[in-house]
This record gives sequence, structure tokens and C-alpha cells, in this order.
Amino acid sequence: MRRILAAGVLVFVACGPPLPPPRPLGTPGTDPDDELVCQDEATTGTNMVRSVCLTRAQIEENRRAAQDWEKRPHNDTGASKK
Repeated sequence: MRRILAAGVLVFVACGPPLPPPRPLGTPGTDPDDELVCQDEATTGTNMVRSVCLTRAQIEENRRAAQDWEKRPHNDTGASKK
């Protein structure tokens, strides 16, 4: 009896509506910040290049964090020595 019930549930689930096709990477969705942007970046000191893919929102967040870091006061240890 359990096997028949399990087979019935399996048939019911398998005959459900098909899943929508996956959205290809890099295609814009409803939100433009979700668009994936890929760039080749070289590691400092090498000729090796790697592909880095980020959303526009992540790129903007990284840009803002870099600007905040530049505005932050830094200790200049070389100027205080006599």
C-alpha cells in the first residue's frame, strides 16, 4: 500500500508544470543593478589575467568603499620621526 501511495505522489510531482528556463548570465533582469558585468583584471606584479564578474550594485559598493578609505585619515609613521 505504501509503495502505491509513494508511486502516486511521485507521478503527481513529476507531471507538474515545467520549470522556467534559467536566465543567462549577464542579461538584465527587472532591476538594472542585477546586471552582471565581467572584466579582465591583471594581478599586480604579474601578467596573469583573470575574469571578475560583479553586479552593478557590487561595483558601486566597492567604489564607495574605496572613496571612504581614501577620505579616512591615515597615520604617517615616517613624518613623525626626527
